[in-house]
Amino acid sequence: MNVIDSLESFIEKQDIKIRQKVRNRAIHNSETNLIYAGRKLNELSVQEWEHIVADEEKAIWVKFMKGGLGSIFAIAFFGLP
Repeated sequence: MNVIDSLESFIEKQDIKIRQKVRNRAIHNSETNLIYAGRKLNELSVQEWEHIVADEEKAIWVKFMKGGLGSIFAIAFFGLP
C-alpha cells in the first residue's frame, strides 16, 4: 500500500463535516497563497484553481495524518488552525 492509497483510505474514513472543513481551509489557504504570490483568482483557469486547492487539501490531510487521532478530534471540536 503506497502513500497515496493510505491517504485516500484515511480521508474516506473521515466524517463528511470534517472533510468539508478541510476543503474550506484548503480554499482559504490557497486564496492567501495567491495574495502572497501577487496573483488574482480571476487570472487562473478553473483547472489551475482546482489543482491548487487539491494540492493544498492534500497537504492539510498529510499534516493531520502525521498528527494522529488527536488532530481529528481537534478539528471536530475546535475547527482547523
